[in-house]
Amino acid sequence: MKWIQYWWIVMMMAVLISTPAVFAAHEEDKGPEKFGRYEFKKQDIDAATDECESGGASGPEFVPTVRDDEPNLALLKDAKPEASSQLEGWCPRRHCVEYLNDGFYNNCRSWIIGPIPGWAQIDMGDVANVNRIYFASDHAQDFHDRKAADFDILVATTKADPNSEAKTWTKVYTHKGDPVSKTTEFTFKDVEARWLRLHIRADGGARVDEIEIYGGKDPMAVEPDAKLTTIWAEIKTE
Repeated sequence: MKWIQYWWIVMMMAVLISTPAVFAAHEEDKGPEKFGRYEFKKQDIDAATDECESGGASGPEFVPTVRDDEPNLALLKDAKPEASSQLEGWCPRRHCVEYLNDGFYNNCRSWIIGPIPGWAQIDMGDVANVNRIYFASDHAQDFHDRKAADFDILVATTKADPNSEAKTWTKVYTHKGDPVSKTTEFTFKDVEARWLRLHIRADGGARVDEIEIYGGKDPMAVEPDAKLTTIWAEIKTE
């Protein structure tokens, strides 16, 4: 009898040791696919995880489609990312332009700039009211390098000129201070925009894991305005 009990214990230990760990995707963190008139990009975390070369760091995590009962304009179905450059030699494994608004946080789903100065931007597809954005260097805080500390937030309604000094761009926020590491909220006065650009002046190799854009519960219920001004701004980390 003792021999049978011992054998059963040995067999159970062998099963536990030989069975690979499987980590389930946290579907409860996934936001709604629609919010009123707003339809969002598909967020397939299984595919994103399979494609992720994390190097032992955190894998993809869901970016909210809705925050504080407001739609994330960067994740709208037709929103498009663009950038002046990207770090060579990594994409599609990591650090691609398309990862600026792919719906997933963390290093393997991030963008890293090439030459400085440079920029990353989101085309929301139509004019909307905007008054805050979120971004981080690395949401999970596995990495503490490549942090932007000298940048502007720009908006445009009629043309996304490659030159950030062009008159079609309006500066709504300037940051020269603490490097941005954690997911951080930057708020500014309500403005109308179709394009929102993060113009990075310094800090070579800055990483952005996701850009989120918000502007109210129904931010596209606006008419284009010819002139935009900004007189107030605020920064807050999560």
